[in-house]
Amino acid sequence: MVTPLPAERYGARTLYEDLYCARGDMETRIKEQQLDLFADRTSTHTLRANQIRLYFASFAYVLLCALRRLALADTELAQAQC
Repeated sequence: MVTPLPAERYGARTLYEDLYCARGDMETRIKEQQLDLFADRTSTHTLRANQIRLYFASFAYVLLCALRRLALADTELAQAQC
């Protein structure tokens, strides 16, 4: 991995686990919202209809994250995807 961060400040393991893996997890969550929660379905003719679809997908995603964090903590489903 190539990075402009100073080597004496960040160890290779810390850099990989804290920054690189976190970025991959973020991209997974974005993909999950777009594909599984249909956030990319903005094909109606009006802006308001597309906006409400995106609101619904975002609200579903927030609920899913809260369910994982609060209700499913310390279970095998804490990392479940849609």
